[in-house]
Amino acid sequence: MDFKHRINLVFTLLIGFFTFQNSIAQEIKLKAKLDSIAIEIGDQVWLTLSAEQPKNEKVIFPLFKDKIIDGVDLLEASKIDTQILNNQKIIVSQRLLITAFDDSIFKLPPFVFRHKLDTLYTDSLLLMVNKVRIDSTEYAKIDTSQMLKIFDVKEPIDTPWTFKEFLQLYYPYILILLGVSLIIILVVIYIKRRNKNRPFIKLPEKPKEPAYIIALRALDDLKAKKLWQAEKEILYYTELTDILRAYIEDRFSIHTFERTSHEILESFKHSENIEQNLYMALKQTLTFSDLTKFAKYKPLPDENDLSMKNAYQFVQGTIVAEKIQVDEELNNPEKVSFEK
Repeated sequence: MDFKHRINLVFTLLIGFFTFQNSIAQEIKLKAKLDSIAIEIGDQVWLTLSAEQPKNEKVIFPLFKDKIIDGVDLLEASKIDTQILNNQKIIVSQRLLITAFDDSIFKLPPFVFRHKLDTLYTDSLLLMVNKVRIDSTEYAKIDTSQMLKIFDVKEPIDTPWTFKEFLQLYYPYILILLGVSLIIILVVIYIKRRNKNRPFIKLPEKPKEPAYIIALRALDDLKAKKLWQAEKEILYYTELTDILRAYIEDRFSIHTFERTSHEILESFKHSENIEQNLYMALKQTLTFSDLTKFAKYKPLPDENDLSMKNAYQFVQGTIVAEKIQVDEELNNPEKVSFEK
């Protein structure tokens, strides 16, 4: 298909679309109606807008703020109501309560509705607003002899303000004053804390868990993964030694992640912090880890299981020492350093 045929096809589709939309729009019947076309100044009258339309179509009603036109005020707008005519059509309507305070004849222009890309209009309306007429019987009761007399102007009545009236009149200014005061106080506090290198809002610190709890939880998680059973020995030993390194660094203050396995073992070789069996358990785990990761050694299942058991043994074997050190701190506040 060449370019010309494509253009013709597009225009054909557009013409068909707009023809279809126009046929639907012709099925929509709009109506604007006043309950009374003549009222007296200050009286109220209902203006009803309605649209008879297909059931599955959406017609957008006009929106008003506080007036219909200049001189005609909007007092109340009801919710849009739907009435079912049959399986195909419905009537959607809205009632507007309006009033006017000028002696005049107002022409309400056509009201604009929207239907997809179409703009629909109602007929215009006339509203006659007349001056208030006094009934002859009421007029006879008026003492006309008093109408020409001149009386002194009465002084204003002095009524004291109530606290409620004061708040109703000045509450916006009170809120602004309180808001500005609060902002000034917060800025002053912020500046003082910043000058002292203190946080603006100090959150309570979460107590740190003991190192052995973190390590044992991590070992349980690693055991549940069953990495070496899935022939992922390198990943298994990497995570296992990372758990031990983190535990040793937190428990003994040794920077393990910056040292080799040999250097870590040398830190414990002649130390009294751990017993010899714990040292050998740590050595076995770190040795098999290095062989697996760097020498492409494939350990046997029993060796993998032994490495995990030795890791548990090392952590659990140093828990007692940690508790003893904490007890010594509590009993001897002046002696706060540990031999690590």
